[in-house]
Amino acid sequence: MFFEKRTREATFLSPLEGFKPSTQSIEFRKDPLTKRWCRINVNRARRVKQAKGGETPEEIVRDTEKCYFCPKNLERSTPMLPPGFPKGRLKRGSAILFPNLFPFGQFHAVVVISESHFLKTEEFTSELIKHGIEVSLEYFKHVVRIEEEAKYHMLNWNYLPPAAASIIHPHFQLLADHKPTPTLEEMLQASERYRTQTGSNFWTDLLRGERGCGERLILETDRVSWLASFAPQGQNEVWIIFKEISSITEMTSRDVEEFSEGLSRVLKGYAKLGVESFNLTSFSGPAGEDLYEHYRLNFKLISRPQFRPLYTSDSGFMERFQCEPVIETLPEDLTESLRDGFFE
Repeated sequence: MFFEKRTREATFLSPLEGFKPSTQSIEFRKDPLTKRWCRINVNRARRVKQAKGGETPEEIVRDTEKCYFCPKNLERSTPMLPPGFPKGRLKRGSAILFPNLFPFGQFHAVVVISESHFLKTEEFTSELIKHGIEVSLEYFKHVVRIEEEAKYHMLNWNYLPPAAASIIHPHFQLLADHKPTPTLEEMLQASERYRTQTGSNFWTDLLRGERGCGERLILETDRVSWLASFAPQGQNEVWIIFKEISSITEMTSRDVEEFSEGLSRVLKGYAKLGVESFNLTSFSGPAGEDLYEHYRLNFKLISRPQFRPLYTSDSGFMERFQCEPVIETLPEDLTESLRDGFFE
């Protein structure tokens, strides 16, 4: 039996070390039976979690003094990009991008999309989202230039503690990996298989069928369609499908505009349903590969439980959508700890 693991290193200029280069190791481990992967970075156990027991949501969202992402703290509290990237951080409008201080990928960045520490679901404007998307695309272009094989790009958003956000302040998380997540790999393979078996494109057939029945089509623009998922994997799931592109790196300014406006409108709809917390993730074909015949870029959005005083969830976009858990403890360390209990 073979126990397979791979290690990748994430490097950034750390505010914890006077902005000197800092490197963290991320282990990718494959289950010997199911072949599913997980990611382990023990440093993530040190993350600050802004929602703790005993505090009300109102107290939590008012506490900006210790928020690393608020304007008065951001420049001295967040990492800077390492050599090879533009110096410091990437900026576009109100959006600011920098490396994740506790990464679970070699290329793992954070995009703070608003100067406000807390926004209600209906307050995410298309402009805020647009600037966040634009700076994300700039980052992905730099990644491809630095390491061409890191071509599987993800844009993700956990909002508020029920969605596993450790920081309240609105922010995206970006990942660029050398392999697809289990869910993305399954979607790419199924789309190609559908093309081979039917001679048609699953995504265009899906949209044609949804237009025909009219039961789940929420919104449609020239380049993007918004559906309520027929077989949802989460509450209030919305499936966002791009009609003309297979990779997030192919997004044009028109794609960004339509996606940002549509997402803002859907979040306003969520607010009417009483939704405060949500997860968003992308499923993008690999950068630089033409998969237009059988695949399309798509995102999924789900609602999460109401914001309560306790830190309620450790299940974010990787667990809920991508089926690749992020772990903060090494199995070998756990073994040592539990063995002590057996042999006292």
